Amino acid sequence: MIKENILRKEILNEELSRPSWIKQNHRLSNKIWLDKNECADPQLNKIVLDSVLSVTVESVLSYPDLDVLYDKISKFSQVQAENILITAGSDGAIRACFESIIAPGDKVVLTRPTFAMYDIYSKIYGAEVIWIDYELSEKGPVLTLDKFISVIKEVEPKMICLPNPDSPTGTIFSPDDLEQIVRTAGEVNALMLIDEAYHPIYQWSAVSLIKKYNHLVVVRSFSKAWGAAGLRVGYAIANNDLITLIHKQRPMYEIGSVSAQAIEKLLDYEEDMLQSVARVNTGKEYFQNEMKKLGFYTYTSYGNFFHIKFGKYAKDIHNALEGKVYYRKDFNVPCLDGYSRFSSTTKEIFEPIVSCIVGVVNKKEKS
Repeated sequence: MIKENILRKEILNEELSRPSWIKQNHRLSNKIWLDKNECADPQLNKIVLDSVLSVTVESVLSYPDLDVLYDKISKFSQVQAENILITAGSDGAIRACFESIIAPGDKVVLTRPTFAMYDIYSKIYGAEVIWIDYELSEKGPVLTLDKFISVIKEVEPKMICLPNPDSPTGTIFSPDDLEQIVRTAGEVNALMLIDEAYHPIYQWSAVSLIKKYNHLVVVRSFSKAWGAAGLRVGYAIANNDLITLIHKQRPMYEIGSVSAQAIEKLLDYEEDMLQSVARVNTGKEYFQNEMKKLGFYTYTSYGNFFHIKFGKYAKDIHNALEGKVYYRKDFNVPCLDGYSRFSSTTKEIFEPIVSCIVGVVNKKEKS
């Protein structure tokens, strides 16, 4: 039995828990997986696989040299390589910020609901979380700029984390509103972290603001639009002074050689990635329009996912789709009460799902 006093009290926090690492829900190719906002575009999936298969034996046997990848990411992001930190997924970039900034007792402002790891890292590093809740409205989850600004001014936190688009809500702040949030964060001397995991599915980016605000970090991922969730590669972008300080806590090697070389190759297919984004957005629009025809409510989402309210048909639709497609059936948060979430995919993959739902509705209406 390990003595409790060996561990930090933050790790002993009973509210800090993680899912089992020995029981996993394996992704099987004979199922349609639309539950985790992964890339479900067969054409881009093939390009990702080809990029992995292009990896050399040397990269498997050697520790990574990442200068080529830094250069390619800098060209894609239109910043200098000196402004970038490569990490193990955007998750790693978020952790790097917490590790560099947060001490026990510091305050962190988070939206709710949001990406689960923000709360986890807050607990790991002993931060006090100040939640800003989305509210349920007829147009989906809502969070006003005035509410966000007032909390920042009142609390004066050490760090503010805001995905744009947020997840699972899929909501955004406009560029002007987002800059106002960033500016207010600077006024109270807080680090502002903007999570762009869904870039360029949502095309606007805050990266240009790093030249204007020295307290801003933008984090991104290759897991969504680029379709390489299994390679676990992300990165942080900030002005040179800030990113140099965050680099101090990086591990010996940011990521492995295999992932690095595969992403290097994948970055040669930017146009294909953008075409994939267009395909899944077309599929998303098709599904939502078909659901509207059936009288189901759906609101605009800016990530590669969307929400549907099946209402009185929910139980029958869930039963009909069971085992055919995996998606998020419901949420235990007020602002998403009654909604189900589907990751976006192509129109061709959505068509049998739509047919199944139409069949349920027609059967219920006749009975």
